[in-house]
Amino acid sequence: MRVFGGFISGWKPLTLLSAAQLASMRDTAAQALPGTAVIQTSAWVSDGGGAGTTTLTASGTVACRVSPGAGVAGVGERVIGARIDPDTDVSFTFEYGTAVNTDSVIEYEGRLFSVKDVSEPRSWAVTCQADAKEIT
Repeated sequence: MRVFGGFISGWKPLTLLSAAQLASMRDTAAQALPGTAVIQTSAWVSDGGGAGTTTLTASGTVACRVSPGAGVAGVGERVIGARIDPDTDVSFTFEYGTAVNTDSVIEYEGRLFSVKDVSEPRSWAVTCQADAKEIT
């Protein structure tokens, strides 16, 4: 390889992942999700008199992996907006395209978790991440 005027002869630009390669990576990641979670959607139901209740409806069962969130098991504390965020207990990893948002409640091994943050959907993402706090 020789350098000419700042360019390297024989250099080729990096190519982006093809759709098939990205799909293969997503399939591989999905196989590495050993747990199962139920994603529940909350809805407010009026009682007709000005009040109401919030109900949870199961919207899907999905494969997942759960890891300690920031501030748990000595991992460290997560900082958001220059302050320590005590609200993240665990981080869920789901298959790409899983419908989960900050209004969702996740049921995992009989425990309920309120979703605090969801990774932005990106066309090149391999998985979907959601940070959650256990509801006690």
